Amino acid sequence: MDVTLLAAFIGIASGAAGYWITTFYIQPILRYRDIRNKVLRDFIYYAQVINADGLNENMQKLYRERVLANRDTSANLTAAIMELPAWYLSYLRKRGQDPEEAARKLIGFSNTREYEQSHKVESYIRKNLGLPNET
Repeated sequence: MDVTLLAAFIGIASGAAGYWITTFYIQPILRYRDIRNKVLRDFIYYAQVINADGLNENMQKLYRERVLANRDTSANLTAAIMELPAWYLSYLRKRGQDPEEAARKLIGFSNTREYEQSHKVESYIRKNLGLPNET
């Protein structure tokens, strides 16, 4: 077998393997981690509008944005989890994380209007996504 033909074959095989690993392992993991970080950003950004009753119009608008952002993020998180490789989900579970349950609780969090309850649900979501606790 010619050396150049062997080199071409090795190059094509390693390129295909790299494409496979990137498309089916790395991209889903990065997408999941990006959405997980968006959950944290939303917790920080919308922290002051758990209950908008009696607040001004701007705060009530921000409250509505929080509800919609949490629901959208929950849907995106659920879709990203479905694409994760099984070995990565197993790795997350070994670390004590449950992203599926966190996505379900995020929908409930969007409807929460009580500060104490919202704090408990937020802590639960943070734990199950491996996010740092509030300080």
